[in-house]
Amino acid sequence: MSREKINLIYDAVKKVNRAYEVWASNHGLTLYEMQIYYVILESGNRMITQKDLCTQLDAPKTSINSIIKKQLKTNRIEMEVNPLNKREKIIVLTEEGKQFAEELILPLFRYEEDAVSAILDNDLEIAISVENKFADNLLKKVNQKLKKKGEEI
Repeated sequence: MSREKINLIYDAVKKVNRAYEVWASNHGLTLYEMQIYYVILESGNRMITQKDLCTQLDAPKTSINSIIKKQLKTNRIEMEVNPLNKREKIIVLTEEGKQFAEELILPLFRYEEDAVSAILDNDLEIAISVENKFADNLLKKVNQKLKKKGEEI
């Protein structure tokens, strides 16, 4: 019984991810490529580094690095030295990149907002709470097992 419920949780997550994959694909991008524009646009004026992208997207450094190199060739992004840490580079959208990102991501923001607004506030709060409880409990169990081995997440 609980295995079925776990699968239903993951099925819901996969449906959401599938929506983003379809959107990205229809714009000639991979999911990670699209997510980079998403994060950059969502961050507003906050500086974003490759390390930030890896953390926010839970993606391997090599994958993000490859995508950044590919996107640099499109002239949609540039790398600039971080004025706060000269050893780091920040990712900046070019004018062409800003236009591209806005055309790609702003409609997606609206679709997300429309999807959320179609859900009652109480139902949304419950969904968020339950998903977080599941994630916290799963992480706790995994950490307990790893702690016995001298590791931890």
